Amino acid sequence: MQDRNSNSEPGSDASLQQRSKLEAGTPESRANGAAAKSSEQDSLELPLLVLPGTHPCQSCGACCRYIATEIDAPTSMQDYEHIFWYLTHRDVGVYIDWEGDWFLEFNTVCEYLTEAATCGIYLDRPRICSDFSWNECEKTTQEPAYSKHFARPDEFVAWLEEKRPKAFAKYQKFRRKLIEKRAAASPKSLPTGAAARTEAGGAADA
Repeated sequence: MQDRNSNSEPGSDASLQQRSKLEAGTPESRANGAAAKSSEQDSLELPLLVLPGTHPCQSCGACCRYIATEIDAPTSMQDYEHIFWYLTHRDVGVYIDWEGDWFLEFNTVCEYLTEAATCGIYLDRPRICSDFSWNECEKTTQEPAYSKHFARPDEFVAWLEEKRPKAFAKYQKFRRKLIEKRAAASPKSLPTGAAARTEAGGAADA
């Protein structure tokens, strides 16, 4: 719509210059526009099939490939045995975060992670997902989310020996008694493979 108060005729040089200035905007409006664009990227809330190439989460999806739940810090022989048990399973880990809290980790991919590493149920995703910010992820901060991570039982036992030598000695004694009790119960009835594993475990704990 033409401005009735304008003295420039449509199509004139003055009119074209005025339109060009309006489209370009003032330096302040251009700055506000750039800030708005940056803010839009920071708080992207659209269920996109493919994220913009400049977005930090583009083709990543690392936070959708595992889950972790907090557990009590181990203090007893039974606690240590539970962690030993967890770590005998594939794709299961235990870690200690920077605040000293312990977590049980399952490396399993979300059923709704798409091939483009986006969320297939974005609007209906769990709250824990929407509460997590890419500003806090390891890819952005360039530091691990844990101070110590265990993927195998021997890694945990080695940590126990270094950090809690008294507890380590008690746990080794606990393990030896457990294995000796099993062996004494019915050593001849054990299958060859199980017997071999028991002997190997006893040697490792010796």
